[in-house]
Amino acid sequence: MRFQQVRYSLLAVAGLALLTACPAEKPTETAAPPATAAADVKVPVFNADSAYAYTAKQVAFGPRVPNSKAHVACGNYLVAKLKQFGLSVREQPFQATTFDGTRINARNIIAQYQPQAARRVAIFAHWDTRPFADADTGAKKNKPMDGASDGASAVATALEIARNLSQQTGSQAPNVGVDIILFDAEDWGHDETSQADVPNKLPAGTDSWCLGSQYWAKNIVPAGYKAEYGILLDMVGAKGGHFTRDALSLKNARSVVDKVW
Repeated sequence: MRFQQVRYSLLAVAGLALLTACPAEKPTETAAPPATAAADVKVPVFNADSAYAYTAKQVAFGPRVPNSKAHVACGNYLVAKLKQFGLSVREQPFQATTFDGTRINARNIIAQYQPQAARRVAIFAHWDTRPFADADTGAKKNKPMDGASDGASAVATALEIARNLSQQTGSQAPNVGVDIILFDAEDWGHDETSQADVPNKLPAGTDSWCLGSQYWAKNIVPAGYKAEYGILLDMVGAKGGHFTRDALSLKNARSVVDKVW
């Protein structure tokens, strides 16, 4: 609204200058164009209950470990849910080899809100779960994790954002496109601390973590994709969670960090 008022004021001043410079036989009165009120923007409400329900739904499938039935079923659910919210969805299937030599089938899920928009913002999360609870000291150490916080909570947050976006239509729709990119096979990495006695079979210097995001970075979908900035969500579901500004983001994207915080 301030922009419109300033714009009209400048037009009025310019018009007055022209009238002063050009003599006229009869003075005429001119009126500045009326200022147009800016449309009120309805701020969407993030529903915590919805996010919790999306988290519970993922956990109900069981651990989302690549090559498992639970993993396939959950991936299908996420694709269907994002389509239900009206986003344009693409799947990026790929194969990868983990540090312990397991060949896995995985897929990244890319969903776009307003895919025609030139300006874009990306929201990232990973939807797979770790195949072993290596930080556990008990009998569950070698069993897969449910991943309620580590995996499901971030995806649930992205789904709730997608639901809100689907309700922003017409003049209420943001003037940017939003991409929700869910990476797979991120958590089957070698932990040198808890798995010191487990050999890493990958070539030296190979990153065993974040296989899905590594694959996407080398084979970006959509082709030529660029975003003005991106936000990575991970482990956002812990009770009493406290999120600080990380040093890497402050160093490379302080202006974006300031927007979020």
